[in-house]
Amino acid sequence: MHKLSLSEAADREQVPKGCNVIMFSGGRDSTLAALRSHQTDPLVLVTIAAPHLIGLDLVRRRLGELSQILPSTTLWIVVRQPNELATDTSFYEQTCLPCHHAYVVVGSAVAAAVKARTLTFGYVGYQNVWPEQTPLAINSLRNVLEKYGIELALPVQDIASRDDAIAALDRLGIHSGSLEQKCIRQVTNVELDPDRLRSQVELWESAIGKSLAALDQIAIEVLEVARLGAFND
Repeated sequence: MHKLSLSEAADREQVPKGCNVIMFSGGRDSTLAALRSHQTDPLVLVTIAAPHLIGLDLVRRRLGELSQILPSTTLWIVVRQPNELATDTSFYEQTCLPCHHAYVVVGSAVAAAVKARTLTFGYVGYQNVWPEQTPLAINSLRNVLEKYGIELALPVQDIASRDDAIAALDRLGIHSGSLEQKCIRQVTNVELDPDRLRSQVELWESAIGKSLAALDQIAIEVLEVARLGAFND
């Protein structure tokens, strides 16, 4: 069976120029990021699939809810998390940084395929102690993406608590649970002291830059492509 490439998916689906690529887990934060972003830009929602992520059916439930609000033409793409990122990744400690490295690569590849200039993450204020969502990491990510002509957007960074996120979803009539895949690796994550965090983030930024420089050499496997209208029961 022929596997659909990102460029083929973009050509087939006729993605509008100027769209916003959103890394979409289906959780509260990426859901709110999509709801805030669609007011200004057409969206492409990108969900990562991997053996350590369980429950893609939950993401589909969220898409069913969003199909009542977002345009039915909104594109959803499921991409297998790439293991080979065209750079050394052996330095990573057990945190979410290595997976987010892969997410940035996938998001950037989708952005290149659909000619988007904006890559959006659902990073929130109340999770700013997570290594990839610390101010240090966000500044590093913004810097490396800018070098490759991509703008980093964080439309829900102002959300200060989980309760605020739940309340925002409630006001919109959206299920306030976290309808995202469960990560079975996360329970083994380690805490980093400030020096180790800085070292990891510096290496993370450098490694992402090397991946983006070799983006056309990284295999991106598209598993599913659908329009949001398909989830409108």
